[in-house]
Amino acid sequence: MTNRQNSILVLMLFSIIFLSLEKIKLSFEINRLNNNQENLIKEHESFKDKNIKLITQSYTNNSPAYIERIAKEDLGMVKRKPKTIIKNTANEKN
Repeated sequence: MTNRQNSILVLMLFSIIFLSLEKIKLSFEINRLNNNQENLIKEHESFKDKNIKLITQSYTNNSPAYIERIAKEDLGMVKRKPKTIIKNTANEKN
């Protein structure tokens, strides 16, 4: 073999080693990204569940029945009975 052929062979060998190492490095990176994606999907599902619970709690806490119960139990408020309105017909003109 000539010196030129040896140089080409060494260059090809280094190229193969470099590319093999890059392939291994990229494989690890892809695996890490896949794990991150799975974790993010789980976290997203958890946030969606929490959001549904918070929306439900918001509707419950803003309902008239809940507000009335808190007013009675915690604040000691009493619901007033409606006043009776009597229409005075004596002053009306026919």
